[in-house]
Amino acid sequence: MVRGKNDKVDSYRIARYAMVNADQAKLISPSNGTLQLLKDLLACRTRLSKAIQSINVSVRELVRIDKASGKELAKLNKAALEGLRKSKTAIEKRMQELISSDPELKTIFALATSVKGVGQVLATELLIYTHKFTRMTNVRQLACYCGIAPFTHTSGTSIRGKTRTSHFANMALKRTLHLAAMSSTQYVPDLRKYYERKVAEGKSKMCVINAIRNKLLQRVLAVVKRGTPYVINYAEKNLVKS
Repeated sequence: MVRGKNDKVDSYRIARYAMVNADQAKLISPSNGTLQLLKDLLACRTRLSKAIQSINVSVRELVRIDKASGKELAKLNKAALEGLRKSKTAIEKRMQELISSDPELKTIFALATSVKGVGQVLATELLIYTHKFTRMTNVRQLACYCGIAPFTHTSGTSIRGKTRTSHFANMALKRTLHLAAMSSTQYVPDLRKYYERKVAEGKSKMCVINAIRNKLLQRVLAVVKRGTPYVINYAEKNLVKS
């Protein structure tokens, strides 16, 4: 047991860890210039979205307290909000230009967005964080990375915790995936029916939402691996043809 903490102790622990686990080290290819620029643009877009939301929330809260002051604050912030939205639109346009300029990215992006419920932001984030779907090749790996894979919590015969997801995840990607799942319960017919059926059966709404998150990932990975756009009731249509 080592007590105390300083740079010398930390460097020794890191070096020892690297030496002990050297046989498990894996080489990865660095991101190309297009993916790196996409990542930087996405980070900038996130910051702009947060700034817009922060201003809007502060104005709405002030309106509830003092309507006159709230209206004045909204008027003063109007130019700033317009500028932020304009910058956000320009960044989104630039991101689309980058994707369209790369044939491989363009193809994968089109496949991902062919899945009902998967929008441009989610498809772009998946492209970036999976390195064009080469670093996480199965649903379980990607679900773990997104923080939506359920894990059991048991020990012996006395501890029987609820199955739940882990907090060790890419929270930005998880947030976008959650919004996509929520939207799917309203606008994607088969997922809406699935949600309504499971809730009627007594399943918790959050549990069903998490299942829809996993379904979206499964569909995206399936179309990318298959190389063909998503088709509703694909299996049923193939059975009819056969």
